[in-house]
Amino acid sequence: MKKQRFSLLLLLTLAFVFFTLGFFLGRNGGRREVILSVPVSMQTEPTEHSAPLSQGSTTERTKRVNLNTATEEELITLPGIGEVYARRILDYRAKNGSFSSVDQLLNVPGIGQKRLEDILDLITIGG
Repeated sequence: MKKQRFSLLLLLTLAFVFFTLGFFLGRNGGRREVILSVPVSMQTEPTEHSAPLSQGSTTERTKRVNLNTATEEELITLPGIGEVYARRILDYRAKNGSFSSVDQLLNVPGIGQKRLEDILDLITIGG
């Protein structure tokens, strides 16, 4: 009798464990998305690019730097563009002519996708 009770108790325990595991594992339905909720009091606005500019900040800038007419000093005001990169941009422009697209900046040695993305809103090729 004790053996029969023990077997029944073991069977019920195993059934409960498998049911619970199945419930929690199947509950997500294969989704890997995690949804977080943040109280309104803790929410903040995204910050703008924090790299310092030598002449004002991005919020103070009223017009974009034109890659086709900019001087070295104007190019240096862009975040991540120092004297070396400004000189490379001017050399590229002198050798290849005016930029027909801001994406051509990727052809300048040392200018990669990340640096281009950082200044994309601050540059133009005309107007």
